[in-house]
Amino acid sequence: MTTRRVLAVLTIGVLAVTVSACSDEQSSAESVLSSTTSSVAATSTTSTVPGSSTTSSTTSTSSTTSTSSTTSTIPAVQGLELSSKGLGDALFGADADSVVDYVSAILGTPTNDSGWADPLTIGAPCPGTQIRFVDWNDLSLFFTDNSPAATGLRHFAAFTYGPAFAANIDPYGLATDLGLSVGDAVSTLIERYPSAIVSSGDEISGPAFYIEDGLVGFLTDADPASGVIISFVGGYGCGE
Repeated sequence: MTTRRVLAVLTIGVLAVTVSACSDEQSSAESVLSSTTSSVAATSTTSTVPGSSTTSSTTSTSSTTSTSSTTSTIPAVQGLELSSKGLGDALFGADADSVVDYVSAILGTPTNDSGWADPLTIGAPCPGTQIRFVDWNDLSLFFTDNSPAATGLRHFAAFTYGPAFAANIDPYGLATDLGLSVGDAVSTLIERYPSAIVSSGDEISGPAFYIEDGLVGFLTDADPASGVIISFVGGYGCGE
């Protein structure tokens, strides 16, 4: 996944959670979706990523297939659970280099690393004075020196997983605590997270869903009978 592609997803994410709806029920849902643009409880700036002993225990892969609705014989990657607090044991607010080392120990060398740069050089409203994108194909991590998670140090602020065709997504099988992943149906999302909010969005933002502050995503459409999850966005990235 390229930095430009990830930036677009992070920026569109803000639009997706601020669209208006016609009915009172939809309006209520949209107000909750828009709350994802508010600050989350700051993760301690002393958060650390486990050392090599913990990393080695998370590098093993499961012999079972992903919980995605798309059948595959590829083992799901373990140790990188998608959550509103971070990615596996890598918490939002944790030191940037430590997080890159942690994810690299599981996935290998990044496929792209933008290096640290002034956000103005990419022409988008990213928080902080220095930002960095590090990608492992369809997984991208966003780092900055200022976000709701921490200030004054270069830290992990957000991730994007997808979009990609579920069976071909790389890394494969990253999921939430309840096993929800790219490729799962909207009906599965609602079943596993009954309080989740699904929005049809508009032609700019597109269909989106909200699980909790700091964990949202995008859909092919909002219909439980046909909609499918195409990506997850965790944390707070560009445009917020």
